[in-house]
Amino acid sequence: MKRLWSVMLVWLGLQAVVCGQETVRIGLYQGLQFTEASASLTSGTYDVLVDGISKGTVTAPLHLTAKTVRGVLVSDAGHTWNGTHKVEFRARTGTCTFQLKPGLSSAKRQPYTGSLVVRHYRGKLVLINQLDVEQYVSGVVEAETGRGRELEFYKAQAVISRTYALGNKNRHEKQGFHLCDQVHCQAFDGVSTVNDTIRRGCRASRHLVLTDRLGLPIPAAFHSNCGGMTRSSDAVWQEASPHLEPVHDADCAGGAHARWERQIQRSAWEDWQLVHAADPTNAATAREAFNLPSDRFEAMQDGETTTLTGWGFGHGVGFCQEGAMKRAQNGASPWQLLTTYYQRIRLTALERVTVPRARAASGK
Repeated sequence: MKRLWSVMLVWLGLQAVVCGQETVRIGLYQGLQFTEASASLTSGTYDVLVDGISKGTVTAPLHLTAKTVRGVLVSDAGHTWNGTHKVEFRARTGTCTFQLKPGLSSAKRQPYTGSLVVRHYRGKLVLINQLDVEQYVSGVVEAETGRGRELEFYKAQAVISRTYALGNKNRHEKQGFHLCDQVHCQAFDGVSTVNDTIRRGCRASRHLVLTDRLGLPIPAAFHSNCGGMTRSSDAVWQEASPHLEPVHDADCAGGAHARWERQIQRSAWEDWQLVHAADPTNAATAREAFNLPSDRFEAMQDGETTTLTGWGFGHGVGFCQEGAMKRAQNGASPWQLLTTYYQRIRLTALERVTVPRARAASGK
Protein backbone atom coordinates (compact mmCIF):
# COMPACT_ATOMS: atom_id res chain seq x y z
CA MET A 1 0.00 0.00 0.00
CA LYS A 2 2.87 2.39 0.75
CA ARG A 3 4.33 1.59 -2.67
CA LEU A 4 0.96 2.41 -4.26
CA TRP A 5 0.92 5.74 -2.40
CA SER A 6 4.43 6.50 -3.68
CA VAL A 7 3.42 5.72 -7.27
CA MET A 8 0.36 7.97 -6.92
CA LEU A 9 2.51 10.80 -5.59
CA VAL A 10 4.98 10.51 -8.48
CA TRP A 11 2.21 10.47 -11.10
CA LEU A 12 0.30 13.39 -9.55
CA GLY A 13 3.54 15.22 -8.82
CA LEU A 14 4.36 15.27 -12.53
CA GLN A 15 1.04 17.03 -13.12
CA ALA A 16 1.65 19.44 -10.23
CA VAL A 17 5.05 20.53 -11.51
CA VAL A 18 3.37 23.00 -13.84
CA CYS A 19 1.22 24.39 -11.03
CA GLY A 20 1.83 28.09 -10.47
CA GLN A 21 2.35 29.54 -7.04
CA GLU A 22 -0.94 29.58 -5.16
CA THR A 23 -1.22 32.12 -2.35
CA VAL A 24 -3.67 32.58 0.51
CA ARG A 25 -4.54 35.58 2.66
CA ILE A 26 -4.86 34.76 6.36
CA GLY A 27 -6.59 37.09 8.81
CA LEU A 28 -4.42 37.20 11.95
CA TYR A 29 -5.41 37.61 15.61
CA GLN A 30 -9.05 37.13 14.70
CA GLY A 31 -9.92 36.39 18.31
CA LEU A 32 -9.11 40.03 19.18
CA GLN A 33 -10.41 43.48 18.29
CA PHE A 34 -7.97 46.39 18.12
CA THR A 35 -7.41 49.77 16.47
CA GLU A 36 -3.60 49.89 16.81
CA ALA A 37 -0.79 47.46 16.12
CA SER A 38 2.99 47.33 15.82
CA ALA A 39 5.00 45.47 13.19
CA SER A 40 8.65 44.83 12.47
CA LEU A 41 9.85 43.89 9.00
CA THR A 42 12.74 41.62 10.04
CA SER A 43 14.17 40.47 6.70
CA GLY A 44 13.80 41.08 2.97
CA THR A 45 12.63 43.82 0.63
CA TYR A 46 9.00 44.85 0.25
CA ASP A 47 7.03 46.82 -2.32
CA VAL A 48 4.70 49.27 -0.60
CA LEU A 49 1.21 49.75 -2.05
CA VAL A 50 -1.46 52.11 -0.73
CA ASP A 51 -4.94 51.20 -1.95
CA GLY A 52 -3.25 49.27 -4.75
CA ILE A 53 -0.99 52.14 -5.89
CA SER A 54 2.79 51.65 -5.69
CA LYS A 55 4.59 53.90 -3.22
CA GLY A 56 8.14 52.57 -3.61
CA THR A 57 10.07 49.93 -1.71
CA VAL A 58 11.40 49.42 1.82
CA THR A 59 14.05 47.07 3.15
CA ALA A 60 14.20 45.39 6.55
CA PRO A 61 14.86 45.98 9.35
CA LEU A 62 12.00 48.44 9.77
CA HIS A 63 9.67 49.10 12.71
CA LEU A 64 6.08 50.12 11.88
CA THR A 65 3.03 51.34 13.76
CA ALA A 66 -0.50 51.07 12.38
CA LYS A 67 -3.72 52.85 13.37
CA THR A 68 -7.23 53.39 12.09
CA VAL A 69 -7.02 57.10 11.19
CA ARG A 70 -9.17 58.20 8.21
CA GLY A 71 -8.84 54.65 6.95
CA VAL A 72 -5.45 53.06 7.66
CA LEU A 73 -2.34 54.94 8.78
CA VAL A 74 1.01 53.13 8.82
CA SER A 75 4.25 54.88 9.69
CA ASP A 76 7.89 54.39 10.60
CA ALA A 77 10.60 56.86 11.66
CA GLY A 78 10.72 58.50 8.22
CA HIS A 79 7.60 57.53 6.27
CA THR A 80 3.83 57.78 6.56
CA TRP A 81 1.39 55.82 4.41
CA ASN A 82 -2.32 56.66 4.68
CA GLY A 83 -4.81 54.55 2.76
CA THR A 84 -8.56 54.71 2.52
CA HIS A 85 -8.80 50.92 2.50
CA LYS A 86 -5.41 49.26 2.98
CA VAL A 87 -1.63 49.53 3.10
CA GLU A 88 0.32 46.55 1.78
CA PHE A 89 3.93 45.48 2.23
CA ARG A 90 4.33 42.97 -0.59
CA ALA A 91 7.24 40.58 -0.16
CA ARG A 92 9.57 40.34 -3.15
CA THR A 93 10.71 36.83 -2.17
CA GLY A 94 9.31 33.94 -0.15
CA THR A 95 11.97 34.43 2.52
CA CYS A 96 10.75 37.84 3.73
CA THR A 97 9.76 37.79 7.41
CA PHE A 98 7.98 40.13 9.80
CA GLN A 99 6.66 40.20 13.37
CA LEU A 100 3.34 41.53 14.68
CA LYS A 101 1.74 42.55 17.94
CA PRO A 102 -1.86 43.79 18.06
CA GLY A 103 -2.74 46.83 20.15
CA LEU A 104 -2.24 46.73 23.91
CA SER A 105 -3.15 43.05 24.20
CA SER A 106 -1.04 40.50 26.05
CA ALA A 107 -0.59 38.54 22.81
CA LYS A 108 3.05 37.75 22.14
CA ARG A 109 4.89 39.23 19.18
CA GLN A 110 4.43 36.59 16.49
CA PRO A 111 6.75 35.97 13.49
CA TYR A 112 5.36 35.39 9.98
CA THR A 113 6.65 34.80 6.45
CA GLY A 114 5.47 36.51 3.27
CA SER A 115 3.53 39.75 2.75
CA LEU A 116 1.75 41.97 5.28
CA VAL A 117 -1.53 43.75 4.54
CA VAL A 118 -3.01 46.28 6.97
CA ARG A 119 -6.64 47.29 6.38
CA HIS A 120 -9.67 48.30 8.38
CA TYR A 121 -13.05 46.63 8.72
CA ARG A 122 -15.94 48.15 10.66
CA GLY A 123 -13.66 50.58 12.48
CA LYS A 124 -11.09 47.98 13.54
CA LEU A 125 -7.66 47.09 12.18
CA VAL A 126 -7.29 43.87 10.26
CA LEU A 127 -3.82 42.32 9.90
CA ILE A 128 -3.40 39.91 6.99
CA ASN A 129 -0.55 37.57 6.08
CA GLN A 130 -0.41 36.71 2.37
CA LEU A 131 1.84 33.72 1.72
CA ASP A 132 2.36 30.66 -0.43
CA VAL A 133 -0.28 28.01 0.24
CA GLU A 134 2.40 25.38 0.92
CA GLN A 135 4.01 27.53 3.61
CA TYR A 136 0.56 28.07 5.08
CA VAL A 137 -0.15 24.33 5.12
CA SER A 138 3.05 23.56 7.03
CA GLY A 139 2.13 26.15 9.66
CA VAL A 140 -1.39 24.73 9.99
CA VAL A 141 -0.13 21.16 10.36
CA GLU A 142 2.19 22.25 13.19
CA ALA A 143 -0.49 24.31 14.95
CA GLU A 144 -3.24 21.70 14.57
CA THR A 145 -1.27 18.54 15.42
CA GLY A 146 2.01 19.45 17.15
CA ARG A 147 5.38 17.81 16.82
CA GLY A 148 6.54 14.24 17.37
CA ARG A 149 4.09 12.45 15.03
CA GLU A 150 4.79 9.89 12.33
CA LEU A 151 5.86 11.20 8.92
CA GLU A 152 2.99 9.32 7.23
CA PHE A 153 0.49 11.06 9.49
CA TYR A 154 1.90 14.48 8.55
CA LYS A 155 1.58 13.61 4.86
CA ALA A 156 -2.11 12.82 5.30
CA GLN A 157 -2.79 15.87 7.48
CA ALA A 158 -1.09 18.13 4.92
CA VAL A 159 -3.43 16.89 2.18
CA ILE A 160 -6.41 17.49 4.47
CA SER A 161 -5.35 20.99 5.53
CA ARG A 162 -4.63 21.96 1.92
CA THR A 163 -8.02 20.60 0.85
CA TYR A 164 -9.78 22.42 3.67
CA ALA A 165 -8.06 25.69 2.71
CA LEU A 166 -9.04 25.40 -0.95
CA GLY A 167 -12.61 24.38 -0.17
CA ASN A 168 -13.17 27.29 2.22
CA LYS A 169 -11.05 29.92 0.54
CA ASN A 170 -13.75 32.60 0.33
CA ARG A 171 -15.13 32.23 3.85
CA HIS A 172 -13.93 35.71 4.96
CA GLU A 173 -14.19 37.44 1.58
CA LYS A 174 -16.04 40.47 2.99
CA GLN A 175 -13.24 41.08 5.49
CA GLY A 176 -10.58 41.07 2.77
CA PHE A 177 -8.95 37.70 3.41
CA HIS A 178 -9.53 34.03 2.66
CA LEU A 179 -9.24 32.26 6.02
CA CYS A 180 -8.74 33.24 9.65
CA ASP A 181 -6.04 31.93 11.99
CA GLN A 182 -8.52 30.44 14.50
CA VAL A 183 -10.18 26.99 14.68
CA HIS A 184 -13.20 28.58 12.95
CA CYS A 185 -11.05 27.90 9.87
CA GLN A 186 -7.70 26.31 10.76
CA ALA A 187 -5.29 27.22 13.56
CA PHE A 188 -2.25 29.09 12.20
CA ASP A 189 0.60 30.65 14.19
CA GLY A 190 3.06 31.32 11.37
CA VAL A 191 5.78 28.95 10.21
CA SER A 192 8.71 29.79 12.50
CA THR A 193 8.29 26.70 14.70
CA VAL A 194 7.70 24.15 11.93
CA ASN A 195 10.27 21.35 12.19
CA ASP A 196 11.92 19.24 9.49
CA THR A 197 9.59 16.24 9.84
CA ILE A 198 6.51 18.39 9.28
CA ARG A 199 8.17 20.10 6.31
CA ARG A 200 9.03 16.69 4.80
CA GLY A 201 5.45 15.52 5.21
CA CYS A 202 4.11 18.65 3.54
CA ARG A 203 6.64 18.48 0.69
CA ALA A 204 5.85 14.81 0.06
CA SER A 205 2.20 15.69 -0.63
CA ARG A 206 2.85 19.09 -2.19
CA HIS A 207 -0.03 20.44 -4.36
CA LEU A 208 -2.28 17.41 -3.68
CA VAL A 209 -5.95 17.86 -2.78
CA LEU A 210 -8.84 15.50 -1.95
CA THR A 211 -11.66 15.93 -4.46
CA ASP A 212 -14.88 14.36 -5.60
CA ARG A 213 -15.35 12.97 -9.11
CA LEU A 214 -16.04 16.49 -10.46
CA GLY A 215 -12.74 17.90 -9.20
CA LEU A 216 -14.27 19.87 -6.32
CA PRO A 217 -12.51 19.79 -2.92
CA ILE A 218 -14.35 17.60 -0.47
CA PRO A 219 -15.46 19.11 2.86
CA ALA A 220 -12.30 17.91 4.63
CA ALA A 221 -13.50 18.15 8.23
CA PHE A 222 -11.17 16.93 10.97
CA HIS A 223 -11.09 16.84 14.77
CA SER A 224 -8.92 15.66 17.66
CA ASN A 225 -10.71 12.50 18.85
CA CYS A 226 -14.01 10.92 17.82
CA GLY A 227 -14.48 8.90 21.02
CA GLY A 228 -14.72 5.58 19.15
CA MET A 229 -16.91 6.46 16.19
CA THR A 230 -16.93 9.39 13.80
CA ARG A 231 -20.18 11.11 12.94
CA SER A 232 -21.88 12.06 9.72
CA SER A 233 -21.98 15.68 8.65
CA ASP A 234 -25.77 15.39 8.53
CA ALA A 235 -25.92 14.49 12.24
CA VAL A 236 -23.80 17.49 13.25
CA TRP A 237 -24.50 20.23 10.70
CA GLN A 238 -27.70 18.95 9.04
CA GLU A 239 -25.82 18.91 5.75
CA ALA A 240 -25.26 15.46 4.27
CA SER A 241 -22.04 14.61 2.43
CA PRO A 242 -21.13 11.32 0.71
CA HIS A 243 -17.56 11.86 1.94
CA LEU A 244 -18.39 12.20 5.64
CA GLU A 245 -20.09 9.04 6.84
CA PRO A 246 -19.75 7.41 10.30
CA VAL A 247 -16.70 5.19 10.85
CA HIS A 248 -15.94 2.90 13.83
CA ASP A 249 -12.53 3.81 15.20
CA ALA A 250 -11.03 1.88 18.12
CA ASP A 251 -7.58 3.35 17.48
CA CYS A 252 -8.33 6.64 19.22
CA ALA A 253 -9.36 4.97 22.50
CA GLY A 254 -5.94 5.54 24.06
CA GLY A 255 -5.65 9.10 22.84
CA ALA A 256 -5.13 12.05 25.17
CA HIS A 257 -8.62 13.38 24.42
CA ALA A 258 -10.56 10.10 24.37
CA ARG A 259 -12.36 10.74 27.68
CA TRP A 260 -13.16 13.83 29.72
CA GLU A 261 -15.04 14.94 32.81
CA ARG A 262 -16.50 18.30 33.84
CA GLN A 263 -18.28 19.38 37.02
CA ILE A 264 -20.99 22.04 36.88
CA GLN A 265 -23.07 23.57 39.63
CA ARG A 266 -26.28 21.57 39.72
CA SER A 267 -28.58 24.62 39.78
CA ALA A 268 -26.89 26.06 36.67
CA TRP A 269 -27.27 22.75 34.82
CA GLU A 270 -30.93 22.33 35.81
CA ASP A 271 -31.79 25.92 34.90
CA TRP A 272 -30.20 25.42 31.50
CA GLN A 273 -32.07 22.13 30.98
CA LEU A 274 -35.41 23.78 31.72
CA VAL A 275 -34.86 26.19 28.86
CA HIS A 276 -33.37 23.72 26.37
CA ALA A 277 -35.02 20.38 27.21
CA ALA A 278 -37.11 20.39 24.03
CA ASP A 279 -34.21 21.46 21.81
CA PRO A 280 -33.29 18.59 19.40
CA THR A 281 -29.72 19.94 19.35
CA ASN A 282 -29.61 19.99 23.15
CA ALA A 283 -26.19 18.35 23.50
CA ALA A 284 -24.53 20.53 20.86
CA THR A 285 -25.98 23.64 22.48
CA ALA A 286 -24.71 22.46 25.88
CA ARG A 287 -21.23 22.04 24.45
CA GLU A 288 -21.17 25.67 23.41
CA ALA A 289 -22.83 27.00 26.56
CA PHE A 290 -20.52 25.18 28.99
CA ASN A 291 -17.40 25.07 26.79
CA LEU A 292 -17.31 21.25 26.70
CA PRO A 293 -14.77 19.24 24.65
CA SER A 294 -17.57 17.48 22.74
CA ASP A 295 -21.33 17.04 22.73
CA ARG A 296 -21.16 13.35 23.63
CA PHE A 297 -21.58 12.92 27.37
CA GLU A 298 -23.66 11.57 30.23
CA ALA A 299 -24.84 13.65 33.20
CA MET A 300 -24.86 12.40 36.81
CA GLN A 301 -26.20 14.32 39.81
CA ASP A 302 -24.10 14.29 43.00
CA GLY A 303 -25.44 16.60 45.68
CA GLU A 304 -25.11 20.19 44.48
CA THR A 305 -22.89 19.16 41.56
CA THR A 306 -23.64 17.79 38.10
CA THR A 307 -20.82 15.67 36.70
CA LEU A 308 -20.60 15.36 32.92
CA THR A 309 -18.61 12.34 31.72
CA GLY A 310 -17.89 12.47 28.02
CA TRP A 311 -15.85 11.04 25.19
CA GLY A 312 -14.09 12.54 22.20
CA PHE A 313 -12.85 16.05 21.48
CA GLY A 314 -14.34 18.18 18.71
CA HIS A 315 -17.32 17.72 16.42
CA GLY A 316 -16.39 14.12 15.53
CA VAL A 317 -16.85 14.48 11.76
CA GLY A 318 -14.26 13.25 9.25
CA PHE A 319 -10.59 12.66 10.05
CA CYS A 320 -9.95 11.60 13.66
CA GLN A 321 -6.42 12.86 14.33
CA GLU A 322 -5.62 10.73 17.37
CA GLY A 323 -7.00 7.62 15.68
CA ALA A 324 -4.92 8.38 12.57
CA MET A 325 -1.80 8.97 14.69
CA LYS A 326 -2.16 5.48 16.17
CA ARG A 327 -2.79 3.91 12.77
CA ALA A 328 0.32 5.64 11.38
CA GLN A 329 2.36 4.25 14.29
CA ASN A 330 1.11 0.80 13.28
CA GLY A 331 2.32 1.27 9.70
CA ALA A 332 -0.66 2.72 7.81
CA SER A 333 0.11 4.71 4.66
CA PRO A 334 -1.25 8.22 4.10
CA TRP A 335 -3.76 6.89 1.57
CA GLN A 336 -4.97 4.27 4.06
CA LEU A 337 -5.43 7.01 6.66
CA LEU A 338 -7.38 9.20 4.27
CA THR A 339 -9.65 6.43 2.97
CA THR A 340 -10.37 5.25 6.51
CA TYR A 341 -12.10 8.49 7.44
CA TYR A 342 -13.31 9.85 4.07
CA GLN A 343 -15.39 8.06 1.45
CA ARG A 344 -15.52 8.37 -2.35
CA ILE A 345 -12.39 10.51 -2.65
CA ARG A 346 -9.70 11.14 -5.24
CA LEU A 347 -6.23 12.66 -5.03
CA THR A 348 -6.04 15.55 -7.50
CA ALA A 349 -3.20 17.91 -8.45
CA LEU A 350 -3.97 21.42 -7.20
CA GLU A 351 -4.07 23.09 -10.62
CA ARG A 352 -6.87 20.71 -11.66
CA VAL A 353 -9.07 21.59 -8.67
CA THR A 354 -12.22 23.65 -9.11
CA VAL A 355 -12.35 26.17 -6.25
CA PRO A 356 -15.94 26.59 -4.99
CA ARG A 357 -17.61 29.59 -3.42
CA ALA A 358 -17.59 29.87 0.38
CA ARG A 359 -18.91 26.95 2.39
CA ALA A 360 -20.87 27.30 5.58
CA ALA A 361 -18.82 27.42 8.78
CA SER A 362 -17.93 24.10 10.39
CA GLY A 363 -16.22 24.71 13.72
CA LYS A 364 -14.12 21.99 15.28
